[in-house]
Amino acid sequence: MNMSKLTKNALWIVLVMFSITISAHIKNSVYKMENELKYINLQNKKNIENINVLDAEWSTLNNPTRLRTLAKNHIALKPIRAEQIINYSALPFNYETGESQRDKARKNIAILAQNNKSLKKVAKSGR
Repeated sequence: MNMSKLTKNALWIVLVMFSITISAHIKNSVYKMENELKYINLQNKKNIENINVLDAEWSTLNNPTRLRTLAKNHIALKPIRAEQIINYSALPFNYETGESQRDKARKNIAILAQNNKSLKKVAKSGR
């Protein structure tokens, strides 16, 4: 009888020690997860701040007035004249097999440019 009582007590002690060990392990795991969550939340805040800064920089760089000024200063563009516009339906599409799209376009522009001086310049420039 004493032996079974001693065995029961030993079993309870082992069970309590096992419970303490498991609860300590779970507690440490929860602390680690909380620290990871804090780190992730901090990174998210930093990323949101960076996105806000990039949005502000983008809106500044993409300002139409600024872009217009830069284009005027750095790009020598002239307004489009009516003679430069060709209707797509006016282009003849009599292609030979084996021609590339670029060659086909050049050939069509060259045909139309025979009667138009401004188109002759475009055809000669290779555009």
